[in-house]
Amino acid sequence: MPRRRHGLVAILMSLVLCGAFRSEAAEPSAETIARGKALVVAGDCAGCHTADPAKPFAGGKRIDSAFGAIYAPNLTPDNETGLGKWRDEDFLRALRQGIAPDGSRYYPAFPYPYFTKLIRDDILAIRAYLGSIEPVRNKVAPPEPRFPFNFRAGMRLWNWLYLQPGIMMPDQSRGTEWNRGRYLVEGIGHCGTCHASKNLLGGDKGPPGFATWLRNWSADDVAEYLRSGRSPRSDPRPDAGSLMREVIANSTSKMSDGDIRAMAVYLKSLYAR
Repeated sequence: MPRRRHGLVAILMSLVLCGAFRSEAAEPSAETIARGKALVVAGDCAGCHTADPAKPFAGGKRIDSAFGAIYAPNLTPDNETGLGKWRDEDFLRALRQGIAPDGSRYYPAFPYPYFTKLIRDDILAIRAYLGSIEPVRNKVAPPEPRFPFNFRAGMRLWNWLYLQPGIMMPDQSRGTEWNRGRYLVEGIGHCGTCHASKNLLGGDKGPPGFATWLRNWSADDVAEYLRSGRSPRSDPRPDAGSLMREVIANSTSKMSDGDIRAMAVYLKSLYAR
C-alpha cells in the first residue's frame, strides 16, 4: 500500500477513535434530563405549548399577542410535526436568535429575547428533556399576524431594535442565590413578558416593573406567594389574580424550594427597604 494511503488510514482511524464518526450522539444523562425538566417547569413551557392536557407539549394553543394570533408549536420529539429532526444547533439558534431551522423568524410571543440569556448547557438540557417525552403527531396551524407583522422579514428589524443576544453574566458583587434568582426571573422565567411595559411594536420599554409593595414583604412572604399565590396575612391586598394563578399552578409551585427562594431573594432586592 502506498505511503499516502497509509497516512489516510491513520487519519481515519484517529477520527473514529475520537468519536467523529459515531453513528449517533451519546444519550443525555438522567441528571441532564432532570435539569432540563426543572428549567422547562421554571419557564412554564407547558402553559403555552399544551392545548390538550392529554397531550402535553404537543402545541396548538392559541396565543393572542401584539403581533396577532400565534399557535404554539409542538415541542414533542415527533419527527414530522415536532422537534424530532432538530439538531442541537437548530434548538440553540431558535432559543437564542428566534430563528427556525428553515431560516424563518419566530414572533417574540415565543420569548427568545429572554431565553437568549441562557447558557448553552441549560439550553441543551431543555432539549434533552423535551426529547425524552412521548412524541405526539400534531400539526399546528400557522400564525395569523396582523399588518405589518404579516411580513415575516420585518422581524429582522424587530430583532435589531429589541433583541440583545448574549448570556447573562453573574454579578460578582452579589451572592450565588441572588444570581440564580436573577437568572430564573430575567432568563428562563421570562417574567418581563407580562411585567414589562410594551411599546406599539411589542418591545420592552424598560426592565420589568414588579409590584412596588413587595418592599413591605419579606423574602419568605415572596416565596410563599410564588408557592401558593397567597399574600401575607399582614397585607390586605388580594391573593394572586387569574393569570398569575395559572403561572403558579403550572410553574412556580412545582419548582424546588431552593429556586423559589432564589427568585424571592432577587425580587425582594429590587425593592429593598
